[in-house]
Amino acid sequence: MNDKELNLRAGLAAFSDADRVVPVNLDQFDPLNSRDDLIKLLVETGISFSRPREGDIAAEDGDSSVEITIKRGDVVTAAARAACELAASWIDDNDLQAWKVATGQFTR
Repeated sequence: MNDKELNLRAGLAAFSDADRVVPVNLDQFDPLNSRDDLIKLLVETGISFSRPREGDIAAEDGDSSVEITIKRGDVVTAAARAACELAASWIDDNDLQAWKVATGQFTR
């Protein structure tokens, strides 16, 4: 999954309601690179973090987790990737497709 799709799925997990209404612009939502968007993702999802081993960080939601290796000492970037991957895992391909159809972003 590329970064754009990872951001999209994480945004859907954080913000979409039962009718697939999303109150943020997911084309611009970029928690991988924007600290403000990362904070919004964490607040909306309740994702937290732990350090399972030296050099790793884990994003957790109580039921599951995603571990990422910290590269070049950049803990925030590793945490952002772990949180996005965890949130994105909550959105399956059918959810993504339904959102694209509902918002007119579906293309063949």
